[in-house]
Amino acid sequence: MRSVAPASAEILLVDGLAVTRRVRPDADPSRPVVILIHGAMDRAASFGRVMRRLPELETITYDRRGYGGSNGAPLAARGSLVGSGTIASHGEDLRTVMHHALESSPTPGRVRESVLVGHSLGGIVALWLASRNDPDVVGVGAFESPAPWLDDSFDTVGGGALDIAERQGDSEAGEYFYRMMIGEETFSRLRERDVAARRSEGHALVGELRSLRDPAQAFDLSTVKVPVVVGSGTASSQRMQGSARLMASAIPGAVEVRITDSGHGAHLTRPEAFANYVRECVSQAATHVAG
Repeated sequence: MRSVAPASAEILLVDGLAVTRRVRPDADPSRPVVILIHGAMDRAASFGRVMRRLPELETITYDRRGYGGSNGAPLAARGSLVGSGTIASHGEDLRTVMHHALESSPTPGRVRESVLVGHSLGGIVALWLASRNDPDVVGVGAFESPAPWLDDSFDTVGGGALDIAERQGDSEAGEYFYRMMIGEETFSRLRERDVAARRSEGHALVGELRSLRDPAQAFDLSTVKVPVVVGSGTASSQRMQGSARLMASAIPGAVEVRITDSGHGAHLTRPEAFANYVRECVSQAATHVAG
């Protein structure tokens, strides 16, 4: 039975990261907290419609370091992690957000369990943390997430954005990538301040694309021991659908879910279907925990 009590949306600041929590007062404490992780040149706000369609769950999302409300947070190495804005450093940020979310949950008696659901590059961040066997992670969803080490596609990561960064700088690379992501018609309608904000996120984009292109940053997906649901859209490119199939085959026991008539941005164009995808991730995790 779904909750009918009014939901509260809370904005938190965790280690310089802008975090949003949405939860209803009668949320079931036996169900895991769902943490949604956005992809490259995206923001937490893109999950808003998905979160509103998951009233029975406590949901968390956040602007990854260098994006949106977390743009002011320095892209510095964390601990022994080398480099700026690497997948590993974003993974450690996710660990910090997850632990804070569990420790500060307003739901009495909350179980200390999280399901991590990432879109695009966010899915790789989620899988990186799951591969570290954090006991608070009980399930993962990765929707059309890039893993170039599976098909040796390192040189195609970023669709030319890194080449532009080398010649013209990170801001130009950020604008180029965002134009490619949303299309020229939509980009032409953006306000100047919105374009400037996206350009300022170019440094974050370039850091994570370089990390994806570096074979030394790859990690073994077979070490992920929690249930994983790999998602894709039937209207996505053949390359993305093929990458999803490769990922599913590389992760033991992974389940594939395809969203009908959806492209890469399913969380934006098909929020109800994406919410059901999240529910499947939670369901798979519950089966594993019960077993």
